[in-house]
Amino acid sequence: MNKIIINRELCNGCKICFKSCFVDAIGWDNEKKKPVEAYPEDCVHCMLCEVNCAQKALYVVEDLPNYRFPLDNVLE
Repeated sequence: MNKIIINRELCNGCKICFKSCFVDAIGWDNEKKKPVEAYPEDCVHCMLCEVNCAQKALYVVEDLPNYRFPLDNVLE
C-alpha cells in the first residue's frame, strides 16, 4: 500500500499539501492543525503535496507493484 510520511515537527500547518491533494489522500486534523494520512490507497503519485511543501515535511512512498498499470510499460 502507498504511504504518505508526514513529519509533524517540520510541518508549519500551512495546508498546502492538504489543498493540493485532489484525491483526498491527505486529510486534515483540525485539533492539531496538521495533515494526516487519510486515504493513502487513493494516492495517484502526482507528488503535488511533496513538491509544494516548502518545509519538505512529507514524503510519498509509492507502491508501484500494486499500481494499476503493467510494470512492463515503465521506462527505467
